[in-house]
Amino acid sequence: MNLRSSTTTVGRRLSRSAEHGAGRIRKPAFYAVTAAFVAFLLLAIGESMTMVGNAWFADYGFPAHRVHHLMIGGMLTIFAATIAIQLYRPAKRVGALQAAIAFVIAAFTLTVVASGVAAAGELLVFAVPVALITLLHPARAALVPSLERLDLRLFALAAVGALGFWVVAAGEYVSHTTLLNEHTVFGHYEFMLFALVSIGLFALLAAARPVGWRALAYAAAAMALLYGAGSLAFPGLEQGSSLDLIASLAVIAWALAFIGLAEYVDRTDSTAPSAESDAAE
Repeated sequence: MNLRSSTTTVGRRLSRSAEHGAGRIRKPAFYAVTAAFVAFLLLAIGESMTMVGNAWFADYGFPAHRVHHLMIGGMLTIFAATIAIQLYRPAKRVGALQAAIAFVIAAFTLTVVASGVAAAGELLVFAVPVALITLLHPARAALVPSLERLDLRLFALAAVGALGFWVVAAGEYVSHTTLLNEHTVFGHYEFMLFALVSIGLFALLAAARPVGWRALAYAAAAMALLYGAGSLAFPGLEQGSSLDLIASLAVIAWALAFIGLAEYVDRTDSTAPSAESDAAE
Protein backbone atom coordinates (compact mmCIF):
# COMPACT_ATOMS: atom_id res chain seq x y z
CA MET A 1 0.00 0.00 0.00
CA ASN A 2 1.49 3.32 -1.08
CA LEU A 3 1.39 6.54 0.87
CA ARG A 4 -1.50 8.00 -1.16
CA SER A 5 -3.83 5.02 -0.71
CA SER A 6 -2.91 4.75 2.94
CA THR A 7 -3.75 8.41 3.51
CA THR A 8 -7.09 7.96 1.71
CA THR A 9 -7.97 4.93 3.84
CA VAL A 10 -7.13 6.74 7.06
CA GLY A 11 -9.20 9.74 5.92
CA ARG A 12 -12.23 7.58 5.21
CA ARG A 13 -11.96 5.87 8.59
CA LEU A 14 -11.73 9.21 10.36
CA SER A 15 -14.72 10.50 8.42
CA ARG A 16 -16.82 7.44 9.30
CA SER A 17 -15.75 7.68 12.92
CA ALA A 18 -16.71 11.36 13.04
CA GLU A 19 -20.10 10.67 11.46
CA HIS A 20 -20.74 7.83 13.90
CA GLY A 21 -19.77 10.02 16.85
CA ALA A 22 -21.98 12.86 15.64
CA GLY A 23 -24.86 10.42 15.23
CA ARG A 24 -24.47 9.16 18.78
CA ILE A 25 -24.50 12.73 20.10
CA ARG A 26 -27.36 13.91 17.86
CA LYS A 27 -29.96 11.48 19.20
CA PRO A 28 -29.72 12.37 22.92
CA ALA A 29 -29.33 16.05 21.97
CA PHE A 30 -32.56 15.86 19.97
CA TYR A 31 -34.53 14.43 22.89
CA ALA A 32 -32.96 16.86 25.37
CA VAL A 33 -33.75 19.94 23.25
CA THR A 34 -37.26 18.71 22.47
CA ALA A 35 -38.09 17.93 26.10
CA ALA A 36 -36.70 21.28 27.26
CA PHE A 37 -38.72 23.13 24.62
CA VAL A 38 -41.93 21.31 25.56
CA ALA A 39 -41.38 22.31 29.19
CA PHE A 40 -40.78 25.90 28.10
CA LEU A 41 -43.95 25.94 26.00
CA LEU A 42 -46.05 24.71 28.91
CA LEU A 43 -44.72 27.57 31.03
CA ALA A 44 -44.74 30.27 28.36
CA ILE A 45 -48.02 29.60 26.53
CA GLY A 46 -49.83 27.19 28.85
CA GLU A 47 -52.29 29.84 29.99
CA SER A 48 -52.94 30.99 26.43
CA MET A 49 -53.64 27.40 25.38
CA THR A 50 -56.48 27.17 27.91
CA MET A 51 -58.37 29.90 26.05
CA VAL A 52 -59.50 27.33 23.48
CA GLY A 53 -61.76 25.90 26.17
CA ASN A 54 -62.45 28.85 28.44
CA ALA A 55 -63.64 31.22 25.72
CA TRP A 56 -66.83 29.17 25.19
CA PHE A 57 -68.25 29.88 28.66
CA ALA A 58 -70.83 32.60 29.30
CA ASP A 59 -68.83 34.17 32.12
CA TYR A 60 -65.64 34.55 30.07
CA GLY A 61 -63.85 37.74 31.06
CA PHE A 62 -63.15 38.92 27.50
CA PRO A 63 -66.46 38.52 25.64
CA ALA A 64 -65.45 40.70 22.66
CA HIS A 65 -62.34 38.57 22.02
CA ARG A 66 -63.83 35.08 22.03
CA VAL A 67 -63.16 34.22 18.37
CA HIS A 68 -59.60 35.50 18.51
CA HIS A 69 -58.90 33.72 21.78
CA LEU A 70 -60.32 30.47 20.42
CA MET A 71 -57.99 30.66 17.45
CA ILE A 72 -54.99 31.66 19.57
CA GLY A 73 -55.59 28.90 22.10
CA GLY A 74 -56.30 26.30 19.44
CA MET A 75 -53.28 27.07 17.27
CA LEU A 76 -50.87 27.24 20.21
CA THR A 77 -52.22 23.93 21.52
CA ILE A 78 -51.63 22.30 18.15
CA PHE A 79 -48.15 23.82 17.96
CA ALA A 80 -47.21 22.48 21.40
CA ALA A 81 -48.69 19.06 20.58
CA THR A 82 -46.74 18.74 17.32
CA ILE A 83 -43.53 19.31 19.27
CA ALA A 84 -44.43 17.11 22.24
CA ILE A 85 -45.23 14.02 20.16
CA GLN A 86 -41.73 14.12 18.69
CA LEU A 87 -40.60 12.58 21.97
CA TYR A 88 -42.13 9.26 20.90
CA ARG A 89 -40.96 7.60 17.67
CA PRO A 90 -40.06 10.89 15.95
CA ALA A 91 -39.23 9.24 12.62
CA LYS A 92 -42.93 8.39 12.37
CA ARG A 93 -44.02 11.96 13.26
CA VAL A 94 -42.58 13.87 10.31
CA GLY A 95 -45.92 15.42 9.33
CA ALA A 96 -46.46 16.81 12.82
CA LEU A 97 -43.07 18.51 12.88
CA GLN A 98 -43.71 19.89 9.40
CA ALA A 99 -46.80 21.58 10.86
CA ALA A 100 -44.71 23.18 13.61
CA ILE A 101 -42.10 24.33 11.10
CA ALA A 102 -44.76 25.77 8.77
CA PHE A 103 -46.41 27.65 11.63
CA VAL A 104 -43.13 29.14 12.87
CA ILE A 105 -42.05 30.19 9.37
CA ALA A 106 -45.45 31.75 8.65
CA ALA A 107 -45.52 33.53 12.01
CA PHE A 108 -42.00 34.94 11.68
CA THR A 109 -42.24 35.96 8.02
CA LEU A 110 -45.68 37.54 8.23
CA THR A 111 -44.81 39.36 11.45
CA VAL A 112 -41.85 40.92 9.64
CA VAL A 113 -44.22 42.03 6.87
CA ALA A 114 -47.01 43.22 9.17
CA SER A 115 -45.09 44.69 12.11
CA GLY A 116 -41.40 44.83 11.25
CA VAL A 117 -38.21 42.99 12.12
CA ALA A 118 -38.16 44.07 15.76
CA ALA A 119 -41.58 42.52 16.43
CA ALA A 120 -40.58 39.33 14.62
CA GLY A 121 -37.43 39.12 16.72
CA GLU A 122 -39.58 38.33 19.74
CA LEU A 123 -40.58 35.09 18.03
CA LEU A 124 -37.01 33.81 17.87
CA VAL A 125 -37.51 32.23 21.29
CA PHE A 126 -39.83 29.81 19.47
CA ALA A 127 -38.17 29.72 16.06
CA VAL A 128 -34.65 28.86 17.24
CA PRO A 129 -35.64 25.73 19.23
CA VAL A 130 -37.77 24.51 16.32
CA ALA A 131 -34.77 24.99 14.01
CA LEU A 132 -32.55 23.00 16.41
CA ILE A 133 -35.13 20.21 16.69
CA THR A 134 -35.30 20.08 12.89
CA LEU A 135 -31.53 19.84 12.50
CA LEU A 136 -31.25 17.13 15.17
CA HIS A 137 -34.32 15.15 14.08
CA PRO A 138 -33.68 11.44 13.38
CA ALA A 139 -35.57 11.73 10.07
CA ARG A 140 -34.51 15.23 9.11
CA ALA A 141 -34.09 14.33 5.42
CA ALA A 142 -37.78 13.37 5.31
CA LEU A 143 -38.79 16.80 6.64
CA VAL A 144 -38.19 18.34 3.22
CA PRO A 145 -41.56 18.32 1.39
CA SER A 146 -41.72 15.93 -1.55
CA LEU A 147 -44.29 15.43 -4.32
CA GLU A 148 -43.52 11.72 -4.60
CA ARG A 149 -46.69 10.66 -2.78
CA LEU A 150 -48.86 13.67 -3.64
CA ASP A 151 -52.56 12.86 -3.79
CA LEU A 152 -54.21 15.05 -6.41
CA ARG A 153 -57.65 14.77 -4.82
CA LEU A 154 -56.36 15.99 -1.48
CA PHE A 155 -54.30 18.65 -3.20
CA ALA A 156 -57.28 20.03 -5.09
CA LEU A 157 -59.39 20.26 -1.94
CA ALA A 158 -56.45 21.66 0.03
CA ALA A 159 -55.87 24.31 -2.64
CA VAL A 160 -59.51 25.41 -2.49
CA GLY A 161 -59.30 25.73 1.30
CA ALA A 162 -55.91 27.44 1.24
CA LEU A 163 -57.14 30.03 -1.26
CA GLY A 164 -60.16 30.80 0.90
CA PHE A 165 -58.17 31.07 4.12
CA TRP A 166 -55.53 33.23 2.50
CA VAL A 167 -58.15 35.63 1.15
CA VAL A 168 -59.48 36.01 4.71
CA ALA A 169 -55.88 36.37 5.93
CA ALA A 170 -55.39 39.28 3.54
CA GLY A 171 -58.35 40.99 5.18
CA GLU A 172 -56.75 40.41 8.59
CA TYR A 173 -53.58 42.08 7.33
CA VAL A 174 -55.58 45.09 6.19
CA SER A 175 -57.31 45.26 9.57
CA HIS A 176 -54.00 45.03 11.42
CA THR A 177 -52.40 47.81 9.39
CA THR A 178 -55.36 50.20 9.11
CA LEU A 179 -57.56 49.84 12.19
CA LEU A 180 -56.87 51.09 15.70
CA ASN A 181 -58.86 49.16 18.28
CA GLU A 182 -58.33 46.62 21.06
CA HIS A 183 -57.83 43.79 18.57
CA THR A 184 -55.02 45.70 16.88
CA VAL A 185 -53.36 46.64 20.17
CA PHE A 186 -53.37 43.04 21.36
CA GLY A 187 -52.05 41.75 18.01
CA HIS A 188 -55.15 39.66 17.34
CA TYR A 189 -55.43 40.51 13.65
CA GLU A 190 -51.76 39.72 13.21
CA PHE A 191 -52.13 36.33 14.89
CA MET A 192 -55.16 35.58 12.72
CA LEU A 193 -53.07 36.48 9.67
CA PHE A 194 -50.43 33.82 10.20
CA ALA A 195 -52.86 31.32 11.76
CA LEU A 196 -55.05 31.37 8.65
CA VAL A 197 -52.03 31.13 6.37
CA SER A 198 -50.83 28.17 8.46
CA ILE A 199 -54.13 26.32 8.03
CA GLY A 200 -53.67 26.48 4.26
CA LEU A 201 -50.06 25.33 4.56
CA PHE A 202 -51.07 22.40 6.79
CA ALA A 203 -53.63 21.27 4.20
CA LEU A 204 -51.22 21.55 1.25
CA LEU A 205 -48.47 19.70 3.13
CA ALA A 206 -50.97 16.99 4.08
CA ALA A 207 -51.76 16.48 0.38
CA ALA A 208 -48.08 15.61 -0.17
CA ARG A 209 -48.55 12.80 2.39
CA PRO A 210 -45.22 12.73 4.24
CA VAL A 211 -44.66 10.18 6.98
CA GLY A 212 -47.32 10.85 9.60
CA TRP A 213 -49.24 13.14 7.24
CA ARG A 214 -52.61 12.67 8.96
CA ALA A 215 -51.41 14.96 11.76
CA LEU A 216 -51.25 17.76 9.19
CA ALA A 217 -54.72 16.94 7.87
CA TYR A 218 -56.25 16.90 11.34
CA ALA A 219 -54.46 20.11 12.35
CA ALA A 220 -55.88 21.93 9.32
CA ALA A 221 -59.39 20.52 9.82
CA ALA A 222 -59.42 21.17 13.57
CA MET A 223 -58.46 24.82 13.18
CA ALA A 224 -60.98 25.30 10.36
CA LEU A 225 -63.74 23.73 12.45
CA LEU A 226 -62.78 25.88 15.41
CA TYR A 227 -62.94 29.03 13.29
CA GLY A 228 -66.27 28.13 11.72
CA ALA A 229 -67.89 27.00 14.96
CA GLY A 230 -66.54 29.98 16.87
CA SER A 231 -67.89 32.36 14.26
CA LEU A 232 -71.32 30.72 14.43
CA ALA A 233 -71.38 30.82 18.21
CA PHE A 234 -70.05 34.39 18.50
CA PRO A 235 -71.11 36.49 15.50
CA GLY A 236 -70.85 40.25 15.31
CA LEU A 237 -68.43 42.98 14.34
CA GLU A 238 -67.20 43.36 17.93
CA GLN A 239 -65.42 40.00 17.58
CA GLY A 240 -63.16 41.52 14.94
CA SER A 241 -62.73 38.44 12.75
CA SER A 242 -65.98 36.48 13.07
CA LEU A 243 -67.17 35.04 9.75
CA ASP A 244 -70.72 35.52 8.54
CA LEU A 245 -73.19 32.61 8.45
CA ILE A 246 -72.46 31.44 4.88
CA ALA A 247 -68.70 31.65 5.26
CA SER A 248 -68.83 29.83 8.60
CA LEU A 249 -70.84 26.98 7.14
CA ALA A 250 -68.52 26.82 4.12
CA VAL A 251 -65.44 26.56 6.38
CA ILE A 252 -67.05 23.80 8.45
CA ALA A 253 -68.10 21.92 5.30
CA TRP A 254 -64.56 22.17 3.89
CA ALA A 255 -63.04 20.88 7.14
CA LEU A 256 -65.37 17.87 7.27
CA ALA A 257 -64.81 17.12 3.58
CA PHE A 258 -61.05 17.40 3.93
CA ILE A 259 -60.75 15.09 6.91
CA GLY A 260 -63.23 12.67 5.32
CA LEU A 261 -61.20 12.55 2.12
CA ALA A 262 -57.97 12.20 4.09
CA GLU A 263 -59.34 9.17 5.93
CA TYR A 264 -60.57 7.65 2.66
CA VAL A 265 -57.18 8.16 1.01
CA ASP A 266 -55.41 6.69 4.03
CA ARG A 267 -57.60 3.58 4.05
CA THR A 268 -57.39 2.93 0.31
CA ASP A 269 -53.70 3.71 -0.12
CA SER A 270 -51.69 0.65 -1.07
CA THR A 271 -48.28 2.32 -0.95
CA ALA A 272 -46.12 2.57 2.17
CA PRO A 273 -44.38 5.88 2.99
CA SER A 274 -40.61 5.86 2.63
CA ALA A 275 -39.64 6.65 6.20
CA GLU A 276 -36.44 6.02 8.03
CA SER A 277 -36.44 2.78 9.93
CA ASP A 278 -37.27 2.58 13.61
CA ALA A 279 -33.58 1.97 14.20
CA ALA A 280 -33.01 5.67 13.54
CA GLU A 281 -34.92 6.39 16.74
